[in-house]
Amino acid sequence: MAKLCLNLGSGNDYRKSDEERTWVNVDKGFCLMDYYLDIEKTPWIFCDPNDTEKAYDISEFDEIHAIQVLEHIDPHLFGDIIREMYQRSRAGAEWFIAVPHAFSDNFITDPTHQMRYSTRTFDYFVDGTQLRENGRIYGWSDIHLSHITPPGIDGNQSIIFHLGVIKVLDADDKENI
Repeated sequence: MAKLCLNLGSGNDYRKSDEERTWVNVDKGFCLMDYYLDIEKTPWIFCDPNDTEKAYDISEFDEIHAIQVLEHIDPHLFGDIIREMYQRSRAGAEWFIAVPHAFSDNFITDPTHQMRYSTRTFDYFVDGTQLRENGRIYGWSDIHLSHITPPGIDGNQSIIFHLGVIKVLDADDKENI
């Protein structure tokens, strides 16, 4: 069965489904997309791009790709957007994220970039990292991610994150297994 994959901010990166992946391409701009979605408005509502009154409920993604998208969000909405990504992910889902490093020319040059990132930004959600306690203080203790590979910086000064989604069962869920 094909993985259900969300392509946030498809823009110029519309992805076609194949035997391995069924792509759901979303954006709010003037581009090719499967659904209109403003990721800054949570909870997410996936709408017909030609009729935003027509909504669809889509969740439980195996992969979420956010390539050169999350730097455009309002920093005050960061936690809400990450929580929405988490809630829309299956246990064991993988996230592929690329954002310009906060001090790169790519970040500074684009006037639409708002949210700054470093290689440690997602550590607020990863148990065992120095910043995890701060993530709990900020109210993000319900979001559990892991670094599948360590974050790195590519030749375009973008930070590449490959994260895993960990769904933690509460006591009630454990009794129902």
